[in-house]
This record gives sequence, structure tokens and C-alpha cells, in this order.
Amino acid sequence: ATGIIPSAESRRELEMRLRPSTIHPTKLIRALAGRRWRFLGLDIGDRTVGLALSDDGNIMSSPLTTIQRKVERPEYGIRQYGNTVGTNRPPLKNRDNRDVSKELEDVIVKHRVGALVVGLPLMVDGKFTQQAVKTTRFVEQIQTSSIISKVPWYWHNEIYSTSFARDALIEKGIKSALKQKKVIDAMAASRILQSFLTQYGNEM
Repeated sequence: ATGIIPSAESRRELEMRLRPSTIHPTKLIRALAGRRWRFLGLDIGDRTVGLALSDDGNIMSSPLTTIQRKVERPEYGIRQYGNTVGTNRPPLKNRDNRDVSKELEDVIVKHRVGALVVGLPLMVDGKFTQQAVKTTRFVEQIQTSSIISKVPWYWHNEIYSTSFARDALIEKGIKSALKQKKVIDAMAASRILQSFLTQYGNEM
């Protein structure tokens, strides 16, 4: 989604409500690498959250997995929708954010995650998009987790991350939308995280 955020949701209001870590990223990259703790990148979409993980030196990023935010309604069957284009998939419903948070907590604990990098979809001129507003709201909701709330996190501009990830898949010969969807969000998260690590890691 694109478009400038509503006036009631000004950038200042969002930043006041959601303050990222005040630790300089370069210092944290160095500190976590010394303890072999990793960074986790998040690409937050309406249907999924793509995840990417750094190596234990916090130099390189790799796609990890995706967490589903929406799931198909089991009470509907595909046969009910005939062959009409766009109607051959059951309707989706939102998962409870507590379940999504629990999956994210498990990843944080399993992979020794010491910091999060959240992609924030901004316009070219730096203004918030509608998706950026949704992203900040989701981050606000998962901050209620006792584990997630203790992990330092940072915003990072994710402009074009998904389109670059899609182009990379096409170059590899993966053109199916279904096959792309299984990995594209994690690849976008990896691009976000790699951009962050490159930008701040080079200052070390």
C-alpha cells in the first residue's frame, strides 16, 4: 500500500509512541558479535512477517522463515468458489497477535537474538506510507510480550526491499507467485537487515 499517512497519525506522534533503542547501532553490533548474539530482521506485511537472521559476527544476513499473520478459514472449501479468477482461495482470517508473538519469541530464544531490525516502508521523500502506519501498530502490539519488549530494536527504511527480492527470484527462474510467496518476505527481511548491517557495521 502507498500514500501519505492521515494527518491524525503524524510522524511525530508515531515516533513519540514507539521509540526505538537509543543505543548506537554500531556499538550494539560490536557488543552482540562479541557475545555471538545475532540480529533478526523483520519485514512486516498484512499476511506474513518475513524473518532474516544475521551470522554470529553480525556481518551477513540470510533469509530465515516467515510467520503467518493470516490463515485460511477452515470452514470454507475451495470447491465453493468455482473457477472464477481470484476466487479459488478460501477467505483469510487474522491470527491472534499473541500467537504471532509466541512464534517470534521462540525464534528470538532459539537463535540467540539480541536485537531486532524492523523494516519501515517509507516513500522516496521520507514520508510514511499507509503500510508504515500498519507496521508501527503491529510493533506496538507485540511490545506487550515480556520477551520481545526486552530486546533492543531499530527502524530501517525498507524501500523497494520486496521488489528487489521478487526480481532476484525471477532471475533464479522462480516465477510462480505461490512459490515466490513462500520465500519472498524472508528475502525482503534479509535485504532490510543486510542494509542495516552494512550501513552501521562499516562504522566499526
